[in-house]
Amino acid sequence: MILRLPQGYDTTVSPSGGPLSGGQVQRIGLARALFGDPVLLILDEPNANLDHEGSQALNQAIRAAKARGAAVLVMAHRPAALQECDLLLVLDDGVMTACGPRDTVLRKTVRNAEVITRADPGAAA
Repeated sequence: MILRLPQGYDTTVSPSGGPLSGGQVQRIGLARALFGDPVLLILDEPNANLDHEGSQALNQAIRAAKARGAAVLVMAHRPAALQECDLLLVLDDGVMTACGPRDTVLRKTVRNAEVITRADPGAAA
């Protein structure tokens, strides 16, 4: 994505992100979080502002971090952001309402969970 910018890595970016879109700012934030191969990755609403391509890149980055042994913690309101999660903890007003394997928790707590839990042929288990 960065290489497609007008000046690649030399593209000047303002504090508000200009000339980048919200999704591009989000992806650069993810790249910064991944720099140095951290052993713990904490992502808060990581798919906010992302388009389909950005969401795929996010999922691939989470899979890669997990594959190298990193722990990844995702906080999200949208169930689609949880595709690469193994375990879920659901909080309602600070109280735990569900905890366990992702697919089991989603089936119990989310309407139309089959869309989220449907196996992705490229996803790691």
